[in-house]
Amino acid sequence: MRQAELLMAAVILARSTSFVVSKLAVASLAPFNILAVRFLTAYQILFLLFRRRVWRADRRDVRDGVLLGLVYTGVMGCEMLGLRTAESSLASLIENSAFILVPFLEIAFLRRYPKRAVVIGIVLAFAGLLVLHLGPGAALNAGTLFFFAGMVFYALAIFLTGVFAREGDPLLVGIFQIGTMGVVSLLVSLLFEDFRLPASGAEWGMILFLALVCSVFGFTLQPVAQRTLPADRAGMFSALNPVGAVFWGFLVLGEALTPFKLAGAALILAGLLLPLLPGRGRSSSAKNI
Repeated sequence: MRQAELLMAAVILARSTSFVVSKLAVASLAPFNILAVRFLTAYQILFLLFRRRVWRADRRDVRDGVLLGLVYTGVMGCEMLGLRTAESSLASLIENSAFILVPFLEIAFLRRYPKRAVVIGIVLAFAGLLVLHLGPGAALNAGTLFFFAGMVFYALAIFLTGVFAREGDPLLVGIFQIGTMGVVSLLVSLLFEDFRLPASGAEWGMILFLALVCSVFGFTLQPVAQRTLPADRAGMFSALNPVGAVFWGFLVLGEALTPFKLAGAALILAGLLLPLLPGRGRSSSAKNI
């Protein structure tokens, strides 16, 4: 369980870099254009690394990966469209508030009720998110509607990942998820955008970073991490994304670490660590419908 939690934290922190890089990339490339090149590049790398395993995949792995890919395309599409008019930190805040909705999905579909420590942890983490990004000077934008839609898609993706990762090969599910995201994004871009390949070293650099760090590692290994994690616990790790975004903003863009940001990060970490304390359960047993 602890290894799965460490891996989950690592993939979320890797994906936290995508908001800054995507915000830079969307200045010169259309949103679904970026997603298409990013995920098709990632899929080609994964296929070369695991081609024998891919050829042995069964229908369930393909089905689960395609379904997850469709849901995650909704997440990423909403994120990229919102980033055209809203701040990347706001995207990270709203989208990663999805963990609040995950327990309701588990209650509705699995009749699994989170224990008190998990509920308190969720409240602390959400309070940390608010403090992190809703301090002085924060403002909402019309693009936030896309982020809220992305939040709903992301909650569904976390829930479904937890279910599918236990049924088949989680690595194959992640690979087919990446491929589906690339194909669907390409179709959308060809239909509604002026699709083109990156034309400069800077554009290719951003795409390759998104493909390798945020997709090959950050997306593909999430089903592996969630194989032994309850969905409500896994969802809480999404709160690390805004913490990572603040860190990368400070390290790369020179943004200030305000008292609000430090306090928010402390609350988020407290919320994540609370269920790990001795005597604190992670989640209650499930009764299948």
